[in-house]
Amino acid sequence: MLNQLSIENFRNISSMSLPLSKGVTAFVGENGAGKTSILDAVHLLGTGKPFSTHRIDNVINRNAAAVQVVGHMVGPSKVVLGVRRNRGGSGEARVGGSPVKALSELAKAMPLVVINADTLNIVRDGPEGRRRFIDSFVFHVEQNFAQTSRRYLHALKQRNALLRERRGIDDSVWVRDLAAAGELLAASRDRAIIALSHAVSGVLADMHVSLPEWQLIQRCGWGADRSLADALASSVVSDRQRGFTQVGPHRGDVVFFVGGSPAHEVLSRGQMKVLMAATKLAQARVMHQETGVAPVLLVDDVAAELDTENAAGLFRNMVSDGFQVLATMVDASGPMAWTKNGLSNVFHVEHGAITEAN
Repeated sequence: MLNQLSIENFRNISSMSLPLSKGVTAFVGENGAGKTSILDAVHLLGTGKPFSTHRIDNVINRNAAAVQVVGHMVGPSKVVLGVRRNRGGSGEARVGGSPVKALSELAKAMPLVVINADTLNIVRDGPEGRRRFIDSFVFHVEQNFAQTSRRYLHALKQRNALLRERRGIDDSVWVRDLAAAGELLAASRDRAIIALSHAVSGVLADMHVSLPEWQLIQRCGWGADRSLADALASSVVSDRQRGFTQVGPHRGDVVFFVGGSPAHEVLSRGQMKVLMAATKLAQARVMHQETGVAPVLLVDDVAAELDTENAAGLFRNMVSDGFQVLATMVDASGPMAWTKNGLSNVFHVEHGAITEAN
């Protein structure tokens, strides 16, 4: 659990420090007040990157040279996390005072689950976003996934470089690595999808949402009736002509089906958002069950994305599950009623300034 958060020079937040507690902490205020910046700063602390932009310069206060976020974690272990990012992208991250070798160390120390407009639209978005979603989940529940993923992506980069040269250089070493690591990645995704599907069923039932005959299916990125090694061998001529690797987990997808059809073809936009909200809460449940560490949920203006009944169901279950939830909203009256006055803290945000509103 994150029980103390300090932010310096993040967008319109010059400097702030506030205590946090278990349960739902609400950040209320008008649009543009800086509410989402608080969640974005927590995301930077937990991953080394903001969720709102790919360019770190975009979140650094225009009068500052760097942004810094520090968080004190309590729970299974007490540890201080800190991230400093400079304009241009340099910086450092520390866990317990020690520099991290990889940003994944931040994610292990403070796992996060983000529920916002982008994540709620994953069902109807392209496969790249769905791959990022499932892989960020698999990272937490499959011990060797990060190492295998790095091995696969390295082999993919090296082979594609050779293919672009179009000089017939022997790529057999990289093909063997791709085949071996790719099969492991697909198997990890399969196991995670099975666990996630079971948890989604539970969340949908708890939210009183009925979606008959739904499935979550992996499309592995090559023909399911053959090995990846065979698929790579069959596509070698075409790969050399096109200059890149056309089969493998990097071309995979994770697709929701309802009644035998892709969910985006049969569900309304509202229903797809409800399905994805349930999936994100299910993700948090499985992460907690598999690792023993409860993730922090970052919930950005979900009351504006879901209808009242489903937003209420989501908040009730987040509270009953015991997660720490940092949530933005224009008005706290709805979540206050949905959680039976169960909000832990309410902070008012205006022009980057934060005051307690309890």
